[in-house]
Amino acid sequence: MHRTTTRFWRCFHALAPETREMARRSYGLLKGNPRHPSLHFKKVGKLCSVRVGRRHRALAVEDEGGLIWVWIGNHAEYERMLEG
Repeated sequence: MHRTTTRFWRCFHALAPETREMARRSYGLLKGNPRHPSLHFKKVGKLCSVRVGRRHRALAVEDEGGLIWVWIGNHAEYERMLEG
């Protein structure tokens, strides 16, 4: 099961329309096949990361019921978040 936070939606709505559409397509792939190669789904410390196009990533935390998506944004910001 996938859930989202308010922060995720704030980040999502700040994205360009084309990127939001890519995120929707990536979510469709994720629901159908979490191991789809284009998603590059992986664990990064305590977080789970998925690719949204070439320049964006989304982050989730695992809980008993599945994944809680907490953030989506560009790759540079993703790298900064992982460093800090």
